[in-house]
Amino acid sequence: MAVHIIRLHKGEWEYDDACPLGKAGGFGEVFHGRGADGDVAVKRLKLNANQVAHRELTIGRQLMQRSLSHVVQIIDAGQDSESDRYFLVMPVCKFSLQDKIDEANGAIDMKTASVAISAIIVGLSEVKDITHRDLKPANVLFHDGKWKIADFGIAKFIEDSTSAETLRNSLTPKYAAPEQWQGDRPTTATDIYALGCVIHALFVGQPPFLGSIDDIRESHLHSTPAPITVLPPRFSAFVSHMLRKLPNARPTLERCARVLLELNTAQKDNNVIHSSIDEAAKQVEEIEAREEAERQAATTLYNERNALFKDAETELMAIKDRLFSKISDSSESVKINYKGLQFGKAELGFMSKPARLVSSYVRGEKPYQYTGWDVLGWSIIDVTCCSSQINSYTWSASLLFADRKDGNGFRWYEVSFWIHAQSRSRKNEPFGLKGYKADIDFALGNITHFVNVAYGPFPIDGEDEESFISRWTELVAKAAIGQLTRPSSMPIRDFG
Repeated sequence: MAVHIIRLHKGEWEYDDACPLGKAGGFGEVFHGRGADGDVAVKRLKLNANQVAHRELTIGRQLMQRSLSHVVQIIDAGQDSESDRYFLVMPVCKFSLQDKIDEANGAIDMKTASVAISAIIVGLSEVKDITHRDLKPANVLFHDGKWKIADFGIAKFIEDSTSAETLRNSLTPKYAAPEQWQGDRPTTATDIYALGCVIHALFVGQPPFLGSIDDIRESHLHSTPAPITVLPPRFSAFVSHMLRKLPNARPTLERCARVLLELNTAQKDNNVIHSSIDEAAKQVEEIEAREEAERQAATTLYNERNALFKDAETELMAIKDRLFSKISDSSESVKINYKGLQFGKAELGFMSKPARLVSSYVRGEKPYQYTGWDVLGWSIIDVTCCSSQINSYTWSASLLFADRKDGNGFRWYEVSFWIHAQSRSRKNEPFGLKGYKADIDFALGNITHFVNVAYGPFPIDGEDEESFISRWTELVAKAAIGQLTRPSSMPIRDFG
C-alpha cells in the first residue's frame, strides 16, 4: 500500500490505495486523492491499457466539458502514462444512496427516497445521449447538497473496448436489465429498468430479485417482481411497468419524470382510502406484467430450443457425412447423389435434414407423455436391399434428438420398431417412425400396444458414434451383396 502519482490530461494527481472510498465496484475502486486544488476522489478502473488496446477514455473527457447539476463532475480522466491504468478524478462525495439504505436497514423515508428519485431522473435527462448501463444506489452520490449520478460512461467505455463477457462480469446483477443478460445493446430503457430496481431498494430495502447469480438472471428474464405495498397503487403499478421485460414496453424517461416527480405527495395520498379505480389499475398492471413475463419466458425458451436444435442438426449431418465417407472410402463402386448412397444392391437413405418436432402433431397432446422424454426433433435412416427387380427389403430406424431425463441431457438416439405378430406383421421390419407418431411414445413407454421396440434406443453421438457407424456400415455391406433380410426374431438382441 502506498501513495501513487498519476499524470492525466489536466495535470498530476496522487492517491493512496490504503484509503479506499467505499467498496470496490465491478468496474473499479475509488481512493482518496489530492491535486493542486485539494482533495479529490480517484477512481482506478480494473482494466489496463493492453486489455482495452490503448483506447482513449473519451467519454470521461466529453463529460468534463459539460455543466451538469445532477451528474458527478469529472475533473480529469484518461490513461496514466506510467502505469498504463485508466483513471477518473472526481470531487469527494459525502455518501452514497446505498449507504442510506444500509443505515436504514431496510426502506428509507419517503422524503429522502422521492428527492433521490427526482435527482436520478434529472441526471439521466441531462445526459440523454449516453446510457449509464450500471445505475444502482452505490452509483448515486451526495455532493454539494444534492444527489448526483456517478460513473456515467464507464460501462460504455468497457463495452466499446473489450468483450461482451467482460462487461457482463462487471455489471451489478441485481440491477441489470434483461437485455443486458441476453447480450443486447443497452438503451435508455435499460436505465429505466435499473431505476425501477433502485426504487424497489429504496421502498422495500432490497432490489426486486435476490439469490444466486443464476437465480437473479432467471428472475430478471422471466419473473414478475412483487408490488411495492408501501406505495399507493398508482405508483406501485408504474414501477412494475418500469420493470417490464421488453425494453420498448417500459415507460419513457419523460413519462417517468411526469409520474415519479409526484412521489413527494405519495405519503399523504397513502393515508387515505384509494379509489376502486386505483386498485383496479394496480391489479391490471400486475396481471399485464405477469403475462408479459410469461410471454417473454416462452419466447426465450423457444429461442433457446431453436438454437439447441440448430446445433443438433449440424451434428447429425456431420455424423451422416462421416458414415457416408466411411462406406465410400471402401470401394470405387460407391455412388453418392442427392437421394443417398448406392453400393451394389444397397441403397442407403438419410433425411436431407432433421425435422423439428411440433407438439400439435400428437392429436393436441403433449408428445412423449408416457416416456416423459423431451424430444426436440427427429430424422430417419434406412437401407434397402434390392435382391431382385421385384423383391426388396428395407431396414429403417428413427433418430430422435431427446433428453431422456436420465442425467445425460440432450443426445441423438437410434431406435427401431416392429409389430406384434398377433396384430399384423410388416415385411420391412425393423422400421423407423416419424418423430411425431404417438406409436413411438407407446412403444418406449411400455404401454400395451401393437407397436414394440425392435432395438434401442442407442445413443449415436459423441463417444457412441463409432458404434452407430459400424452398425450401419455392416447393414449396407450385407445389403450390397443381397444378403440383408428381415431378422428371424424380434426384438433384436444381437447385431453380430
